[in-house]
Amino acid sequence: MRLDRAARGCDALAHLRARIAYPLLALLAAALAGVWFDLLPGGWRLRRMLLDPRAQQLERDARHRAERIADFALEPTPPAAVVFLGSSTIERFDLAAAFPGRPALNRGIGNEALDLLRERWRASVPTDAAGLVLYLGSVDLRQRLRSAEDFALALRALLRELRARHPTADVVVLGLLPERGMTAESARELAAFNAALELGAREIDAHFLPTDRAPLRAADGSLSEAFSSDRLHLSDEGYAVLSRWILDSERPIATMLRP
Repeated sequence: MRLDRAARGCDALAHLRARIAYPLLALLAAALAGVWFDLLPGGWRLRRMLLDPRAQQLERDARHRAERIADFALEPTPPAAVVFLGSSTIERFDLAAAFPGRPALNRGIGNEALDLLRERWRASVPTDAAGLVLYLGSVDLRQRLRSAEDFALALRALLRELRARHPTADVVVLGLLPERGMTAESARELAAFNAALELGAREIDAHFLPTDRAPLRAADGSLSEAFSSDRLHLSDEGYAVLSRWILDSERPIATMLRP
C-alpha cells in the first residue's frame, strides 16, 4: 500500500511538473520565435550572434575593449610614465616583470585595429607621459583591413597627432612581428607594413625598433616557436628578448625603464 501511494505521489508530481514545464517551454519558444522573426525587438542581434561567428567575435572584442578602457580610467598613473600603446602584443606584455619598479603603463587592447586605437589613445595616454612605446598595425595587417598604402596614410595621421600632443616625449615604434608559418606573400605584406612604420617613425623623430629579426624570427622567416606562445604572440622568452632590445636601444626610454 505504501509503495502504491508513493508511486501515485511520484506520478502526480511528474504530472504537475509536466503541466508547468510544457507551457513555460512553449512560452519561451514563442518568445524566441517572436524575436527571431522581428515580432519582438532584438531579432537582428540574436540572428547575428547565432549565425555569424565574425559577429560574435566583434561582440567579444567590443566588450573587452570597453572593460579595458574602464580599467585605464581607474588605474593610478605615475608622473612621467612610459606608456605602451597597441594591440594584443602590448596587452600581453608583463611590464612589471620586464621593468620592475619603473613607471610603465600598459595601454594595450587585444584585437584593436588602428582606427579604434586612434579614437581612444588620448584618453589612454596621460598628458605628462615622458615616453611612448607603440605597436601599431598588426590587426590591420592580419585581418587585411587595409593595404600597406592606406596603412601608411592612417599611421602618419596618428603619429602626427601623438607628436603634437607629446612634443618632448621619447617615442619608440616597434616593428611588427612575423607569424608562424609565413608564406612568401605574407612576408612581403609584413615588410611593406614595417617599411611604413619605419618611415612614419622617422618623420616624427621617433626610433624604429625592428622585431622581424633573429632570434624572434626563425631561419625560415617565421615567428620562432622557441620564443612564441601561439601563431602570433610572444612567449615569456620572447618578451624577454623584446625587453632587452628596448633597454639596449640607447634611447631616453631605455634610461627611464632600466632598474
